[in-house]
Amino acid sequence: MCCRHRLAVENEWQDINFAQGTLQVRRTLSRLPTQMGKERGDMYIESEPKTKSSKRNIVLTGFALDALRLHRLRQEEMRRVAGDSWQDHDYVFCSPTGTYLSPGHNALVQLKKLLEKADLPDIRFHDLRHSTATMLLMMSVHPKIVQEILGHSEISMTMDIYSHVLPTMQKEAIEKLNKAFE
Repeated sequence: MCCRHRLAVENEWQDINFAQGTLQVRRTLSRLPTQMGKERGDMYIESEPKTKSSKRNIVLTGFALDALRLHRLRQEEMRRVAGDSWQDHDYVFCSPTGTYLSPGHNALVQLKKLLEKADLPDIRFHDLRHSTATMLLMMSVHPKIVQEILGHSEISMTMDIYSHVLPTMQKEAIEKLNKAFE
Protein backbone atom coordinates (compact mmCIF):
# COMPACT_ATOMS: atom_id res chain seq x y z
CA MET A 1 0.00 0.00 0.00
CA CYS A 2 1.51 3.32 -1.07
CA CYS A 3 0.25 6.82 -0.89
CA ARG A 4 1.78 9.99 -2.25
CA HIS A 5 2.25 13.09 -0.12
CA ARG A 6 2.95 16.52 -1.60
CA LEU A 7 5.34 18.05 0.81
CA ALA A 8 6.81 21.22 -0.51
CA VAL A 9 7.32 23.56 -3.38
CA GLU A 10 10.69 22.74 -4.88
CA ASN A 11 12.25 25.91 -6.23
CA GLU A 12 15.31 26.20 -8.37
CA TRP A 13 17.40 29.30 -8.81
CA GLN A 14 16.03 29.58 -12.35
CA ASP A 15 12.59 30.12 -10.76
CA ILE A 16 13.71 33.39 -9.17
CA ASN A 17 13.83 36.49 -11.32
CA PHE A 18 15.89 38.98 -9.32
CA ALA A 19 15.39 41.75 -11.91
CA GLN A 20 11.60 41.52 -11.71
CA GLY A 21 11.55 40.45 -8.03
CA THR A 22 9.42 37.36 -8.62
CA LEU A 23 9.35 33.69 -7.75
CA GLN A 24 7.78 31.25 -10.20
CA VAL A 25 6.02 28.28 -8.57
CA ARG A 26 5.96 25.42 -11.07
CA ARG A 27 6.83 22.17 -9.27
CA THR A 28 6.36 20.36 -5.98
CA LEU A 29 8.38 17.73 -4.19
CA SER A 30 6.31 14.69 -3.25
CA ARG A 31 7.12 11.79 -0.95
CA LEU A 32 6.24 8.33 -2.13
CA PRO A 33 6.60 5.84 0.74
CA THR A 34 8.00 2.53 -0.45
CA GLN A 35 8.39 -0.89 1.06
CA MET A 36 10.61 -3.61 -0.34
CA GLY A 37 10.48 -6.71 1.78
CA LYS A 38 11.22 -5.67 5.36
CA GLU A 39 12.92 -2.46 4.22
CA ARG A 40 10.97 0.78 4.32
CA GLY A 41 12.07 3.92 2.65
CA ASP A 42 10.88 7.01 0.92
CA MET A 43 11.29 8.05 -2.67
CA TYR A 44 10.97 11.70 -3.59
CA ILE A 45 9.75 12.88 -6.95
CA GLU A 46 9.25 16.28 -8.52
CA SER A 47 5.80 16.80 -9.98
CA GLU A 48 3.37 19.43 -11.17
CA PRO A 49 1.47 21.46 -8.56
CA LYS A 50 -2.00 20.13 -7.64
CA THR A 51 -4.04 22.71 -9.55
CA LYS A 52 -3.63 25.14 -12.41
CA SER A 53 -3.81 28.06 -9.95
CA SER A 54 -1.01 26.50 -7.88
CA LYS A 55 1.35 27.33 -10.74
CA ARG A 56 1.92 31.03 -10.25
CA ASN A 57 4.29 33.96 -10.02
CA ILE A 58 4.72 35.58 -6.63
CA VAL A 59 6.19 39.04 -6.19
CA LEU A 60 8.87 38.96 -3.49
CA THR A 61 9.65 41.63 -0.93
CA GLY A 62 12.93 43.51 -1.14
CA PHE A 63 14.15 41.95 2.10
CA ALA A 64 13.35 38.46 0.76
CA LEU A 65 15.36 39.16 -2.39
CA ASP A 66 18.27 40.44 -0.29
CA ALA A 67 18.13 37.29 1.86
CA LEU A 68 18.09 35.11 -1.27
CA ARG A 69 21.13 36.90 -2.69
CA LEU A 70 23.02 36.32 0.56
CA HIS A 71 21.84 32.71 0.68
CA ARG A 72 23.13 32.15 -2.86
CA LEU A 73 26.59 33.36 -1.82
CA ARG A 74 26.57 30.97 1.15
CA GLN A 75 25.45 28.16 -1.13
CA GLU A 76 28.36 28.86 -3.48
CA GLU A 77 30.66 28.38 -0.48
CA MET A 78 28.89 25.09 0.34
CA ARG A 79 29.48 24.01 -3.26
CA ARG A 80 33.18 24.87 -2.99
CA VAL A 81 33.54 22.92 0.27
CA ALA A 82 31.64 19.90 -1.13
CA GLY A 83 33.92 19.73 -4.17
CA ASP A 84 33.33 16.64 -6.30
CA SER A 85 30.53 15.39 -4.05
CA TRP A 86 28.34 18.39 -5.02
CA GLN A 87 25.29 17.41 -7.09
CA ASP A 88 24.14 20.37 -9.13
CA HIS A 89 20.35 20.40 -9.17
CA ASP A 90 20.04 24.21 -9.01
CA TYR A 91 17.94 23.94 -5.82
CA VAL A 92 17.48 27.15 -3.84
CA PHE A 93 17.40 25.20 -0.59
CA CYS A 94 19.50 22.08 -0.54
CA SER A 95 21.69 19.80 1.51
CA PRO A 96 25.44 20.47 1.92
CA THR A 97 25.98 18.33 -1.20
CA GLY A 98 23.35 20.01 -3.40
CA THR A 99 20.57 17.44 -3.08
CA TYR A 100 17.05 18.36 -2.00
CA LEU A 101 16.17 18.77 1.64
CA SER A 102 13.75 16.19 2.93
CA PRO A 103 10.74 18.48 3.47
CA GLY A 104 9.41 16.44 6.35
CA HIS A 105 12.61 16.58 8.36
CA ASN A 106 15.60 18.59 7.13
CA ALA A 107 13.66 21.73 6.29
CA LEU A 108 11.69 21.54 9.53
CA VAL A 109 14.88 21.16 11.57
CA GLN A 110 16.28 24.29 9.90
CA LEU A 111 13.08 26.24 10.58
CA LYS A 112 13.14 25.21 14.26
CA LYS A 113 16.77 26.36 14.57
CA LEU A 114 15.97 29.73 13.00
CA LEU A 115 12.94 30.25 15.24
CA GLU A 116 14.94 29.41 18.34
CA LYS A 117 17.82 31.69 17.29
CA ALA A 118 15.37 34.56 16.72
CA ASP A 119 13.59 33.80 20.02
CA LEU A 120 10.31 33.25 18.20
CA PRO A 121 7.53 30.77 19.04
CA ASP A 122 7.72 27.22 17.75
CA ILE A 123 5.51 26.97 14.65
CA ARG A 124 5.01 24.68 11.66
CA PHE A 125 5.93 25.62 8.09
CA HIS A 126 2.28 25.84 7.18
CA ASP A 127 1.77 28.39 9.96
CA LEU A 128 4.03 30.76 8.00
CA ARG A 129 1.56 30.58 5.12
CA HIS A 130 -1.39 31.26 7.43
CA SER A 131 0.41 34.15 9.11
CA THR A 132 1.23 35.75 5.78
CA ALA A 133 -2.35 35.49 4.55
CA THR A 134 -3.74 36.86 7.81
CA MET A 135 -1.29 39.78 7.83
CA LEU A 136 -2.07 40.66 4.21
CA LEU A 137 -5.80 40.64 4.85
CA MET A 138 -5.37 42.74 8.01
CA MET A 139 -3.36 45.21 5.91
CA SER A 140 -6.43 45.52 3.64
CA VAL A 141 -4.85 43.66 0.73
CA HIS A 142 -7.69 42.58 -1.54
CA PRO A 143 -8.67 38.94 -0.89
CA LYS A 144 -8.30 38.13 -4.60
CA ILE A 145 -4.60 39.05 -4.39
CA VAL A 146 -4.20 36.91 -1.26
CA GLN A 147 -5.90 34.04 -3.11
CA GLU A 148 -3.41 34.38 -5.99
CA ILE A 149 -0.41 34.48 -3.65
CA LEU A 150 -1.60 31.37 -1.83
CA GLY A 151 -2.47 29.57 -5.06
CA HIS A 152 -6.04 28.77 -4.03
CA SER A 153 -8.18 27.80 -7.00
CA GLU A 154 -11.28 29.53 -5.59
CA ILE A 155 -11.68 32.79 -3.65
CA SER A 156 -14.19 30.98 -1.44
CA MET A 157 -11.41 28.74 -0.12
CA THR A 158 -9.34 31.77 0.90
CA MET A 159 -12.34 33.47 2.49
CA ASP A 160 -13.47 30.34 4.34
CA ILE A 161 -10.04 29.75 5.84
CA TYR A 162 -9.35 33.38 6.75
CA SER A 163 -12.85 34.59 7.62
CA HIS A 164 -11.70 35.23 11.21
CA VAL A 165 -9.89 38.31 9.88
CA LEU A 166 -12.99 39.76 8.25
CA PRO A 167 -14.89 41.17 11.27
CA THR A 168 -12.21 43.77 12.00
CA MET A 169 -11.88 44.52 8.29
CA GLN A 170 -15.63 45.11 8.06
CA LYS A 171 -15.52 47.52 11.00
CA GLU A 172 -12.65 49.45 9.41
CA ALA A 173 -14.54 49.61 6.10
CA ILE A 174 -17.64 51.07 7.80
CA GLU A 175 -15.49 53.61 9.65
CA LYS A 176 -14.02 54.71 6.30
CA LEU A 177 -17.53 54.97 4.86
CA ASN A 178 -18.62 57.07 7.85
CA LYS A 179 -15.69 59.45 7.32
CA ALA A 180 -16.51 59.78 3.62
CA PHE A 181 -20.04 60.98 4.48
CA GLU A 182 -19.14 63.29 7.39
